[in-house]
Amino acid sequence: MACTNLSADSLKPKFFSDYFTGLDTKQITDYASSKLNYDLTSSKNKNIHFSSCTQVDATKDQDILMSEYHLLTMLRLNCKALKMYTLANKANITFLTELLADKDISNLPATAYPYVNNEDKNSRISGKLKSYQKKLITKVSTDGSIEVETETDNLIYNIIAVGDFNGDHIQDALIRIDWHVINAFGKGSKLVLITKKSSAGSFEEINFN
Repeated sequence: MACTNLSADSLKPKFFSDYFTGLDTKQITDYASSKLNYDLTSSKNKNIHFSSCTQVDATKDQDILMSEYHLLTMLRLNCKALKMYTLANKANITFLTELLADKDISNLPATAYPYVNNEDKNSRISGKLKSYQKKLITKVSTDGSIEVETETDNLIYNIIAVGDFNGDHIQDALIRIDWHVINAFGKGSKLVLITKKSSAGSFEEINFN
């Protein structure tokens, strides 16, 4: 698929705040001054109000009630995405039309998924989602997120930010994947950074940890 002929403004970094529940800043200028309005329950059953991502960064796992740990994880990933967005560069070109316009995640690398262990991860390294998962049913929601059902999980792929995150002048996409296991209690969120370097190339996951 060829690159999209977009204006310079279209290739500026963008943050899609609709996917960041509790973000109270509409015009993001920097990480530290961005305001939150989000509450979680402490491990001592007291309310914790978050007004900034720096407060989220300082929160330890054991500070939050176990049943709300998945919400803390999502909040941390949202803040990580926000920080990366504030540091991103404008891209010169994009090859992400299939992902951004068509909302097709089937050709993403199979590692763009909440794999369960290193063995699962290693088996996914050379594959695509559509070839790895026995079942891959997708639907685009009204808010633009992508609902996915596989043989084991229900997931939502939220494209939370775009920009040049690795300095190669090519547009990349930060995707937060929210998931829960079908017929079980496991759930959580994962953040992946996806790029595509040419029209004939494959989607790649960039390691940013």
